[in-house]
Amino acid sequence: MIKAILVLIEVFMITYILGILLVIGFYLLGETVHEFLLPWLPGSIIGMVLLFGVFVIFGDRLVRWVKEGAELFIRYLPLFFVPVTVGVLQYEHLVSWFGLAFFALLFISSLFVMLFVAIMMDRKAGDSTCG
Repeated sequence: MIKAILVLIEVFMITYILGILLVIGFYLLGETVHEFLLPWLPGSIIGMVLLFGVFVIFGDRLVRWVKEGAELFIRYLPLFFVPVTVGVLQYEHLVSWFGLAFFALLFISSLFVMLFVAIMMDRKAGDSTCG
């Protein structure tokens, strides 16, 4: 019984680790392509496009691995924002000079994101059929 539980835990951990390693690997591959071939396009975007291409080719199993690894990142996402907040507090004189413009930019970009998400959700709701 205990051995079966340990095997189950090991399988879940391997799935998480594989998903995280796939995301990191494609990020690094994108950065390499950016460095040598496409300096005008960010490496993270190149990596995402390459990962999407692999998803299209290899299908559902790879998507499941990356999804589980990404969900682990998302679960602990607020921890990634702590250093950013501390950094902003360290440079409060810059925030006081450019604070109004900074908050206006945040507000406008948030409105655009909400508008985009609302349009996409409206389209998705229109495509789905009930019953």
